[in-house]
Amino acid sequence: MARISNTAAYANINPVLSDYFVLTDLDNNLATKSCTLQSLQTLFGLSDTNIKVSVPAVNLHALTTTPYQLIAAPQTGYVLHIKSIVCFLDAGTTPFDFPATAVIPKMGTLEFNTIPQATLNSATDTVFNIGEKAGAIIPAATALMLTGPNTGTTNGNGILYFNITYQTLKLASTF
Repeated sequence: MARISNTAAYANINPVLSDYFVLTDLDNNLATKSCTLQSLQTLFGLSDTNIKVSVPAVNLHALTTTPYQLIAAPQTGYVLHIKSIVCFLDAGTTPFDFPATAVIPKMGTLEFNTIPQATLNSATDTVFNIGEKAGAIIPAATALMLTGPNTGTTNGNGILYFNITYQTLKLASTF
């Protein structure tokens, strides 16, 4: 059996929370078992999740008719608590031409701050802090979607990146 440090046998990866971790179960006769990294995170009380999502130009062009999913809806009885949303426009060779009503991250009817037209239509790389939505009712079991204006962009070839920090909270007495 190869050593764990043998990266030819065991390739290095950038883990995600749905990846598995092998461990020994002390309560079950030292049986070898697995769990997700998210389960370990919860065990240690580290409930924040940080994800990175990229939205290509083809999806930005279609936002008027097809919202883009940033975070999938949690299961029934859970809610997404969005702590931070920061976006980065990696401007392409052709700037976008979004109209005055710009792009908005939404969870059901809960709208976050609008990404300004100047950010989206920039010819240079731009970062915008969307922030969080304080003092609002958060809909349960609802995805975080990126929605567009009534009239969308027809030009532009950049990519919009999101860095999102959130918690998935269970709606129960353990809340």
